[in-house]
Amino acid sequence: MRGTAMVILAAGMVFCGCGEKNEVIQSGDVVPGRFTSDVMPIFNRSCNGSDCHGGSPRGFAGGLDLTSYGAIFRGSSFGTVVVSGSPFMSHLVQSINQTDTNISPLSSAVMPVSRDLLPAGDIRTIVDWIRDGARDDDGSLPFSKPPPQGRLFFSSQSVDLVGVIDPVTGLITRYVSVGNPLPLTSPPQAPHNVQVDALGQYYYVTMITANLLKKYDAVTNQLVGQVGVGTSPAHVVITHDGTKAYVTNFDLTVGRVFAVNAATMTVLDTIRAAPFMKGTHGARLSHDGRFLYIGNNGTDILTVVNTSNDSVVAEIPVVGDVPPFGSFTYKPYQIAVRGDDRYLYVTLNGRGLVSVIERNGDQFTVRDTIPVGVKPLQCEVTPDQRYLYVCNQGSGSVSVIDAQSNRILTTIEDVGKQPHGVDVSDDSRTVYVTCENQVGSDPPHHPVVGSKEPAFVVFIDVGSQTVFRRVEVGGFAAGISVYPGGGN
Repeated sequence: MRGTAMVILAAGMVFCGCGEKNEVIQSGDVVPGRFTSDVMPIFNRSCNGSDCHGGSPRGFAGGLDLTSYGAIFRGSSFGTVVVSGSPFMSHLVQSINQTDTNISPLSSAVMPVSRDLLPAGDIRTIVDWIRDGARDDDGSLPFSKPPPQGRLFFSSQSVDLVGVIDPVTGLITRYVSVGNPLPLTSPPQAPHNVQVDALGQYYYVTMITANLLKKYDAVTNQLVGQVGVGTSPAHVVITHDGTKAYVTNFDLTVGRVFAVNAATMTVLDTIRAAPFMKGTHGARLSHDGRFLYIGNNGTDILTVVNTSNDSVVAEIPVVGDVPPFGSFTYKPYQIAVRGDDRYLYVTLNGRGLVSVIERNGDQFTVRDTIPVGVKPLQCEVTPDQRYLYVCNQGSGSVSVIDAQSNRILTTIEDVGKQPHGVDVSDDSRTVYVTCENQVGSDPPHHPVVGSKEPAFVVFIDVGSQTVFRRVEVGGFAAGISVYPGGGN
């Protein structure tokens, strides 16, 4: 905007709102766009002067071009500027709004620079345009066509949001409110894990403090159904045919996993196996669909369930020195399964290890433990079965393990604060990692509201084993799932 150029900095943000819920904006809604008639004149008056966002011999300030509708949705040098349907999450609003925290938090990147603030009416026009979907003149929504390389769904646990990222551009295309409206006046319902089913029709979200499993349409983001699933539901996996979901309970006082009819969103069964099932967190299905593997954080036991009748068929100590009555030392957290089902890997949060368990038919044998970083959380094997990636929350690193020899290859040290969730592109070329960033904050580009730091989604190139992109997102990024997903 006119004067000394100032950059619109944020790719995503934690925000304060006015008690409004982020409504689901659908491309089928018949709503005329008001970009050319209402919004563009504001940009032309106040933003597109020389050396700012209208272009100059030196280019666009901060890489942000405000001269056309399409240019705005290419973002800036720092990522997303406008998120359709979410003015609170749009840094454009935070930069032009410098008086009313009911509209958004107040950014330190004040726009226009060295000039009077925009009139309240202009700010409201932009806010209303974004809330209505930030539509083009013909009523079409940005990013209304699915990107050719799918989408990334991630959960922002501290602000009750699920976000959607275009993996090609790294731009945030939508935020969906899955819990309490912002600003939160009560503790969040805490979306912990998000999982896209194998058919690409739905995604499921575990609400770890609200004790719910929620189901959303993966195209429209509409809530389809929800069901109570015990206390502290942590992880969900969906069978390959999409008919059943299994949900763990990360509660050290109980031991159970819920089996849910995914079509009706009703509980089919509660799987219990005392005394070794306690504090269930990680869960994975074998690729042949025969077994469900459950990590018991409170007993250091891996439970194996026959999915044909949901009966427990094996209870395996995660390392050889676990006593016969179990222990609370290694604290299994999450599980990954190699594509051929020969090996399963269990992160041991209490000891900085990964347990390697070999499956031979219906028999399971602990073969090895691999040292990784501090407090390993989620892990994932690449679809081509070459690598296992392990998020080390306490080390800020990701361990890379050769999934053929089961030996550590390298450690990616510069991932970010508190890596948590991980998924891999279908072509095995890119790894996506969520970073909680709750302590020792990586510097944000956007204003921080209260104690809620921004989180990050990090892209890792498999060929070079290096980070090549960071995307700022809503607070406490936890789960992540590639669309179309595997449900597992």
